[in-house]
Amino acid sequence: MRLTMSAADGGAREKKHTSTITKPISLYEFGGTEEAVRQIQSRFVKHFTSCSPVLDIGCGRGVFLELLRKAGIQALGIDSSEEAIAYSREKALEVEQSDALTFLSQTQQRFGGIFCSHVIEHMDFNLAMDLLNLCHRALRSGGILLLVTPNPEDLWIISEVFWLDPTHVRPYPRLLLESMLQANSFGVVEAKQFIGSWRIIGRRNLPAYFVRRILLGRHFGRPNLSIVAKAN
Repeated sequence: MRLTMSAADGGAREKKHTSTITKPISLYEFGGTEEAVRQIQSRFVKHFTSCSPVLDIGCGRGVFLELLRKAGIQALGIDSSEEAIAYSREKALEVEQSDALTFLSQTQQRFGGIFCSHVIEHMDFNLAMDLLNLCHRALRSGGILLLVTPNPEDLWIISEVFWLDPTHVRPYPRLLLESMLQANSFGVVEAKQFIGSWRIIGRRNLPAYFVRRILLGRHFGRPNLSIVAKAN
């Protein structure tokens, strides 16, 4: 989980309220372990083998940047979280502290690929459209944009997990995202709903998982949605 917009974006609206929180909540309190994230994100590296340099928007703990580095792919990560940037710099990763829209607005045809995992759900529709438009502007012709977001068709996600992150604004179903991408001059190459890693379920929970899959079908057991698009 990661913030993608600067604190100033919400500051003006919150001046009238006094927070009573005495213990800060980490961005990763409800996120998976680095190993779990690594297992989920390793499948995406193949999409960027000929895309150097790659931009990782909302790079968080730098897991995907590490995977790209291991594959010999040049990459840059951005995140508005000071905590995330400090964590990534400890790994000697190339990162910049910036929110997505500010960084992209200053970038044109620089990248061959953009990875944007669990970012768009932190934006309302208009900001999300701005994000996709600026991603297209930042990509070279034929560049790849890969979006990952919680899958709202999964009942467990939409009823509970999505709302554990208080910075989530709204979910984005596959059909809506595909339409938004096409409106911003992207061609959709691939769309998948997936679990990511069986380890997330745990061996003891597998029987109950399969029972729910049988009863609920496509509405359970695929918590992640990924869409690969190419800039026209």
